[in-house]
Amino acid sequence: MRNRSIPHILGINFGQSFASIAVIDKEGHPECIANEEGERQIACAISYSGEQVYIGNGAKPFLVKNGKNTIMGFRNLLGHTYDEVDHTAILTAPLLSSSTTPSYEVDILVPPPKAPEKGNRSAAASGAATPAVQEPTAGKKTLTAPEVTTLFLSTLFTSASDYLGVKPTHCVISAPTWFGPEQQAELRKAAEAAGIHVLQVLDEAAAVLVGYRVGMPEERKERGLLGQPEEGDAGEVEKTDKKVVVLDMGETSLSVSVVAVSNGEYTVLGKGRDDKLGGREFDNLLLKHFAKEFTKKTKTALDVPCSESAPAGDKRAEAKLRLAVEHTKRSLSASSGAATCAVESLKDGLDLSTSVNRLRFDSLAAPVFRQVGERLRQIVKDAGLDLAQIDEVLLAGASTLFPGLQSNLALLLAPTAPVTAAIDPSQVIAIGCALQALHLSKLDKDLQLSDVLALADRDAETLSAPIGIAIPGEKSEVLAAKLFEQGSALPSRRRVALGVVGGAEKVGVELWEGKEEVKITRVPAPPAEDDEDEEEEDEEIKEVVLNKGKFLGYVETEVKGAKGVQMEVIVQKGGKVEVRLWAEGKEEDATTLTM
Repeated sequence: MRNRSIPHILGINFGQSFASIAVIDKEGHPECIANEEGERQIACAISYSGEQVYIGNGAKPFLVKNGKNTIMGFRNLLGHTYDEVDHTAILTAPLLSSSTTPSYEVDILVPPPKAPEKGNRSAAASGAATPAVQEPTAGKKTLTAPEVTTLFLSTLFTSASDYLGVKPTHCVISAPTWFGPEQQAELRKAAEAAGIHVLQVLDEAAAVLVGYRVGMPEERKERGLLGQPEEGDAGEVEKTDKKVVVLDMGETSLSVSVVAVSNGEYTVLGKGRDDKLGGREFDNLLLKHFAKEFTKKTKTALDVPCSESAPAGDKRAEAKLRLAVEHTKRSLSASSGAATCAVESLKDGLDLSTSVNRLRFDSLAAPVFRQVGERLRQIVKDAGLDLAQIDEVLLAGASTLFPGLQSNLALLLAPTAPVTAAIDPSQVIAIGCALQALHLSKLDKDLQLSDVLALADRDAETLSAPIGIAIPGEKSEVLAAKLFEQGSALPSRRRVALGVVGGAEKVGVELWEGKEEVKITRVPAPPAEDDEDEEEEDEEIKEVVLNKGKFLGYVETEVKGAKGVQMEVIVQKGGKVEVRLWAEGKEEDATTLTM
């Protein structure tokens, strides 16, 4: 039986091409669930065929023979006018040019009206002829992008309700990082029209951070922020604050967010997107590869992806091949063996049956891997950082599942910086939304929903530069330890454990604003063994150092007979810094300095 103390939670990842839903199970854990067809990745597609409406993965096959009545790619139209969006649609239903709000017109069959009830009188007794059976009549149906969104989201809500056995009461839905207030409001309105009680429209990057629980207090070690130092050592700050990158690569775009994590607060240092760099690029590479295989084996020309003016036969072949390639990609990301691609009657009645192994795919995809790495490097640079300063890259989006992409990204980072895909990247956003909904459901019942959303969306005041400590008299320009990262949310507090050199009567500490710099050391490459061999380039080793910047103040305290010293630093909003320093066991005698 479900734990009644846990509210009925729903998290929705609403992507441009695919969606997923997550709930909180009876143990209180987030779980990405499958819909009625067993799919955890649900295609954002709707197709009208006669009197039937197909929604989700069942709608995609209709691209082959009923593309003009199949609607896809509608999320990014929310909050825009017709003139603001791309109108090109080769395989799917086109947009109506006569409507200000992006809208579609599809062909439908309208069922005949029901005959009026005539009581219980027998038709045979009347002697009248039996009326002819009326057939459905052809008609048109116009749907705006918000109406399509409502129709699609209602199916996700139904799937979650069927799984839970009750309608979810708390929901958080994701939106792209670049969605503005108008688009978020339009999304919220469409979801509410589907019967979904939306607590928050959550930025996808934030959903990933919540999904991975980055910086959450419960994950911090109980022994404090600093390890116990050896005698005479200034100690080392434990890595609780860090700079992370959320790299989200979906079907149609790449989104990168550089985020400073401090005390469970997230501060965006930089972000960027590329609408021409997504999983569709991998699709196109495989399409071209398999089309060449098809042409080679059958001597029948097939040129894909198609242009808008391509023959209908080629467009149908592309639609069939795209559906097959989706399964090929899943196999390549999940298994090291060969992935098959089989399509019956691909073109001119000829079949395609072939395969591609991961090594060949990585060779084909190498240019795309490099483009992703270059976009990552550029966006981090625009944020004023070097890749060596990034502590972790979190992956989201099904297109990041390829091991080749993950390996290429790892080569760009410091050896200690992981590329994390511990949670299925195709599910992590939905899981993050479910966890956020659970968090919001536990807030004080007296807190108004508007206040909750304001608190969640408010920009925090942050540190403009890192703060660290130095040992008095030390000639090195490098600080002994970092206390606060640049971008740390204010107010913020740190405690430092310091050692005491034997016989010392006083201990003093300098407080500095720091300047992070990347120190590059070149390691000469070994000489070539053969004159014909190409000389290898020198290896670059990058090390991030925190140098002294602006001197903030000096504080000292008496430590005669003490084994250690404790230091507490608090940075208030506005930049005011308070420092307390005391010998172990004598906090009441602490020396206090305000700067």
